[in-house]
Amino acid sequence: MEENVVNRFTSLLLVATIAGGGTALGQNHAPGRSSPPVRVAQSPVVPARSSSVPRPARPTGRLVSQQSLLAEGGGDVVYEDSQENVVLGDSYDPNEGLAEIGGGCASCGGGGCESCGTDFGFSCGNPLGFDLCNPGVGGRQLCLALPSHGWVSVEYLMWYQSGMETPALVTASSVPTAQAAAGVLPLAQTLYGGNNDILADRMSGTRVRFGWWFANNPNVGIEGEYLGFGTQSENFDRGSNGSQILARPFYNARTGLDDAELVSFPGVVSGRVRTEATSKLDGAAVRFRRLLCCSSGCGFSPLTCGPVPSQSRIDATLGWRFYQLREGLGITENLTSLGNNPGSFDLNDNFRTRNQFNGAEFGFHWMGRRGYWSLDMLMRMGIGNTRQEVMIEGSTVTRQGADSTRRDGGLLAQRTNSGTFVRNQLGVVPELGVTLGYQVTQRLRLTAGYSFIYWSNVVRPGDQIDTTVNPNLLPPENPRETAFLNPRFAFQDSDYWVQGLSLGGDYRW
Repeated sequence: MEENVVNRFTSLLLVATIAGGGTALGQNHAPGRSSPPVRVAQSPVVPARSSSVPRPARPTGRLVSQQSLLAEGGGDVVYEDSQENVVLGDSYDPNEGLAEIGGGCASCGGGGCESCGTDFGFSCGNPLGFDLCNPGVGGRQLCLALPSHGWVSVEYLMWYQSGMETPALVTASSVPTAQAAAGVLPLAQTLYGGNNDILADRMSGTRVRFGWWFANNPNVGIEGEYLGFGTQSENFDRGSNGSQILARPFYNARTGLDDAELVSFPGVVSGRVRTEATSKLDGAAVRFRRLLCCSSGCGFSPLTCGPVPSQSRIDATLGWRFYQLREGLGITENLTSLGNNPGSFDLNDNFRTRNQFNGAEFGFHWMGRRGYWSLDMLMRMGIGNTRQEVMIEGSTVTRQGADSTRRDGGLLAQRTNSGTFVRNQLGVVPELGVTLGYQVTQRLRLTAGYSFIYWSNVVRPGDQIDTTVNPNLLPPENPRETAFLNPRFAFQDSDYWVQGLSLGGDYRW
């Protein structure tokens, strides 16, 4: 019995010795270190792995190391090249990998989707038959760089602008109507102007953005932007041989009553009236971008029932913004007398405006990525000076036989309000935008977005029209008229906005 006890004690001692030796072999510490195994496993320093140790295959070019290696400067950076060879060094080339370090963020959390695990509380198969996060050699990679070295985006803009307000410019009356009441408001029908805003249709344009991050400081970049639209126009044309009643309404300064100038009236005058309104918007900006914060990791994709890379970052922007809005409104009449004194008249009224904004711009830009999809949101504010310019001119050409005479002044543009007027006003230009994107390749992304821009203190042609008129000042002017010098000019501000959808794409390298 004593022999059995000795044998059992010897067996237990042998088992304990073997178990202790296995634990010591599994510590794999560098010489001179005695930290417990659990602390080594949690250390941000990743030791170089021996090529003789088996390891699972990984996607080509995916970063394996944590960003903390670069931040702390300790240990070697471990990454895999296109041949899946383990390479050790103190830096890596972003062009050879799909991950890029930017402001302390490692793409895909430094370890791809594997570092997040696959247990999301769901149990289902993969309908696509492959892993979006690790598609293998030749597949599309999702570990995209935030930020990239440079980028360029082009968008087609389908925007709308706030309509231009104008007074009633052309009216009509039914036949028969007395000549004194023909075309006179409020009983006459308004054909153009009044409560119907003009230039409110969709306008097409282009927006181009481009920029790059500084090589010596990847947290700071510079961006340029241009947006432009073709000239938008809206026309109105109506004429009659005298069988219909057409007129241009105004307020008579001498009588204090509503009145009208006849364009067409049975037995009196025949004619045609045309209006043309134009508008053109352009803009440009140069701004610096500075990384504020960022994060990277993995999210769950219901499409593949598995993890996909997710990233987000917030940039602050500061720069210079320029906008220019040029608009015009012209009214032309061609009249022929049907009475005892035959003759013809051509009247022109032209109102043009130009607004130029120059100011500082600051804002924030949030970018989020999950799998192939992305969402960008921006908020900017521009504060500066708006230079307002208004140009008013009119003319009347009288023809009798072969003789013609041209005089300054039309109907609403007289010597009393004609000229070029300029002033400077404080301008505030906020901008909001959201863009949804889908990654087609590693560098190419398709986008669809919405933008809203507001501009305060803008002058527009329709607001500069004074419909109070002294008929004695119409060409040929009564030289003895010194009272009721109307129409007159005074700056009239209004608010302006544009909004709409955009379709395009961007390319990053």
